[in-house]
Amino acid sequence: MELYFSRNTSPLSRLIQYFTKGKWSHNAIKVGDYHIIDSRFPGGVRIRHFDLKDYEILEVEGDPRKALKHIEKRYDLRLFFWYGIKYGKSWNDPNQMICSELIAEASNDENLRGKTPSEQYRYLKNREKVIKDTKR
Repeated sequence: MELYFSRNTSPLSRLIQYFTKGKWSHNAIKVGDYHIIDSRFPGGVRIRHFDLKDYEILEVEGDPRKALKHIEKRYDLRLFFWYGIKYGKSWNDPNQMICSELIAEASNDENLRGKTPSEQYRYLKNREKVIKDTKR
């Protein structure tokens, strides 16, 4: 499964990068030659024409079809704000979803749950490095 980790120059993207102390503010899953599935504000989970500009692709085990069952879910603004402060129990609404939750749902790796796009990226890159070092 191909994951796209992306960012742009919008104030929201920069704010996400600042609060998550990371390079990426968004992620998506490839579902066709020209389409991705992701969750964005305000539209929520949708299949979209590929429109990412500044991105990196990582390959992970998973099934993009698992993400399809979440089509039409609204964007989880409460969870988005919780990631900015990370105080107390997560403000996650199971009937809504942010982009990194969608990635965790479709992947076969439980360690991607509860992470921001940048945290997911760092985890996957570190795991990739450990696998390469182990194969030597």
